[in-house]
Amino acid sequence: MFESTFDPGYCDADIPSAPGVERLNVLIFGLKNSTLIPYVLYVRKNAESSGEESEVFALLESYIVRRTLVQATTKNYNRLFTSLILNEVKDAETLRKALEANEEATTYMPGDDEVRRAFEESCLYNLQSKGVLYLLESAIRPGMSSTALLGFNQYTLEHMMPKKWRNKWGALDDEAATRRDRKLLTLGNLAIITHSLNASIRDADWPTKKQGKGYKDGLALCAAGLATMAGALEKESWDEGDIADRAEWLADKALEVWR
Repeated sequence: MFESTFDPGYCDADIPSAPGVERLNVLIFGLKNSTLIPYVLYVRKNAESSGEESEVFALLESYIVRRTLVQATTKNYNRLFTSLILNEVKDAETLRKALEANEEATTYMPGDDEVRRAFEESCLYNLQSKGVLYLLESAIRPGMSSTALLGFNQYTLEHMMPKKWRNKWGALDDEAATRRDRKLLTLGNLAIITHSLNASIRDADWPTKKQGKGYKDGLALCAAGLATMAGALEKESWDEGDIADRAEWLADKALEVWR
């Protein structure tokens, strides 16, 4: 059962949009949540049906992603998942009640308002941002998409407005510059792309960064076909307002996926 459930190789392959062990493997191995393993194994062995198992896994994914988004601690996950096993929590309704009843700051389930605010404000680690965007991408992309979704490991994270914006994106006063420096680290400014951009493109102005230059690819090619980039690559300019708009759009999609 263990070998048929857990495999780091899932991070190298396309994963389905529906909840299941494939997506949980990305959470476990891609986003380093190994404390999930005992409880996932328990559910696989004890869930009364495959449908019940899928519902549990959907709720489990929502729980981990929501806590990742709000930058909640993982230090008591071992205790939480051990208690779920000891209390024989093997169906979605019982799991939901257990999580809703849990008000400890170290293990509670973040609400929708917190999730929405996280898309606007949270500055996650690059690996976390990449994981959230990848799992969201795989969940919302059209079934007949013209581009294939690659494995988690085949993507890299890119800041659409670069960290080194001062060179090509205009001057700001100190207060506005400080706000921009933080805003560009939030999810509304981040994209998963198929390979890293050349340094000269990465830090270029928006038209160049979008279209590339000469033989150097830009976002229009490296992010082509990604559902999480809907509308962004049609923008003639990119600023804090666009970042905020995209964050709101991503949050809307996330709240549909991670209920």
